[in-house]
Amino acid sequence: MAKKINFFSSKNRRKLIDKISSNYFDIVVIGGGITGAGICLDAISRGLNVCLIEMNDFASGTSSKSTKLIHGGLRYLEQLKLKLVNETGRERAVLHNIAPHLVKSEKMLLPISINGKLNKFFTYLALFVYDYLAGVKNNDKKKMLSKKKTLTMEPLLNENKIKGGALYSEYRTDDSRLTIEILMKAYNLGALPINYIKAKSFIYDNDRIVGLNCNDQLGNKTLKIKSKTVINASGSWTDDIIKNKNKKLILSKGIHIVLPIEKFPINQSVYFDAMDGRMIFSIPRDKTVYIGTTDTLFDKEKDKLRVLKKEVKYLIDSVNNIFSVRLELNDVISSWVGLRPLIRQDKKNVSEISRKDEVFISKDGLITIAGGKLTGYRKMAERVVNILVKKFKFSSPNSKTKNLKLFDFNYDECSNKVKNLGISSEDFTMLYNVYGDKSIRIFKIYNKIKNRHKNYSLLIAEIIYCIENEMCHNLLDFFSQRNAMIYFDIDKVKKSLEMIKKSYIEIKNLSDNHWEKELKNIKKYIFEITNFI
Repeated sequence: MAKKINFFSSKNRRKLIDKISSNYFDIVVIGGGITGAGICLDAISRGLNVCLIEMNDFASGTSSKSTKLIHGGLRYLEQLKLKLVNETGRERAVLHNIAPHLVKSEKMLLPISINGKLNKFFTYLALFVYDYLAGVKNNDKKKMLSKKKTLTMEPLLNENKIKGGALYSEYRTDDSRLTIEILMKAYNLGALPINYIKAKSFIYDNDRIVGLNCNDQLGNKTLKIKSKTVINASGSWTDDIIKNKNKKLILSKGIHIVLPIEKFPINQSVYFDAMDGRMIFSIPRDKTVYIGTTDTLFDKEKDKLRVLKKEVKYLIDSVNNIFSVRLELNDVISSWVGLRPLIRQDKKNVSEISRKDEVFISKDGLITIAGGKLTGYRKMAERVVNILVKKFKFSSPNSKTKNLKLFDFNYDECSNKVKNLGISSEDFTMLYNVYGDKSIRIFKIYNKIKNRHKNYSLLIAEIIYCIENEMCHNLLDFFSQRNAMIYFDIDKVKKSLEMIKKSYIEIKNLSDNHWEKELKNIKKYIFEITNFI
């Protein structure tokens, strides 16, 4: 019996392209972010034949640049978006159930400041409604706090600026990991996702779109993908795909900055007033704290997206205003910047525009979904596939993704499976929190190579796993979309590059020139996220 080909391995890319080119799909999805991934999984789980293409790496756009929270959108209550809060609030528990290693409950402290926009009564009322709409139960329900209790929970708050607070529940996640694991699940069910494939033009039959002409960004070859319908889930690139049609989006720029925990030693996550009345998150993660986000109109070329000094200063000044710290620009060790695709709404500035999603169907059959937020990806996908089922009269059942788990084994089961491999509890927990039960494969690789690749052998095992199982093509994608190390442990990335050189060249059978090219790309990115213009 022939061995089954793993098409989610970067080593089998040519075979995957051949398979895609020779197939006929019910659906081709453009966009490998969280929205496209969600559509891909929903459709394949209903029995539809699905292909997904992404012009860069999976989750390399907005879906790796969020605040990394699965949250109901407390601020949307101000805009009276009760239905949106209800849906996204309830989705938090659903996503925790299907991916508990990636979506974890997080207590959020909301200080009420003396000159802030929130008073005790509004905060109580808002959180009461928030809990009710989101179906929050038991210990996760909001608690109002006195000034003393608020300062006890977070001593770094400036006692002269605080008059009380509240504690409520959100969920944190790793956005890019969630996206990739959804795509892996879709692949395991029969979908064919592929990265670094760019849609160049539509294929028409009697003025109806029936496929795509594409370019392989890694091999510089062309391919045709034939399908009954095409879904545009390209996020910030939506208007580039629809081209001659009316512009649907405006783009909001959001940045986050990362600091060492010793520079900003907060006890827990805090949601606080910024200098201009907006709200900002500060969230501890490992040995760092990240702060964000901004929300400003972006109307330049997307390849010119960079973090600006004035944006960093805005976040730092907001922290310094309400916490008893004095952060400076040079305290920032890394950053990320992304674009939120928002549906155009006349006479509203960017921070006032709803994060609600909308579906557009053009005369030639192109289905476009735009807007939305990370928390709502599953329901967005469900709505899109429901439209397809009705439009094409697919005999597909209702969505199954509410109970479709992204893992096979929990923490204890995984721990038992690797207990004889000599893995420290610290290393196990570190990798489990990123890869879940897929970490078992990493540890087994490590056990095989630890004597051959002595320097950074666990990291080498992680790289091998991602190359062979997560369609990872280069080191930059590994350190950013696969484990986010470039943001939260940038010193380790810098130190490891020369140490892993020999092993990496061997694993990928690279020339020295190709290694230098990869090294140049990752150093360029490090420069961009640590130097502001």
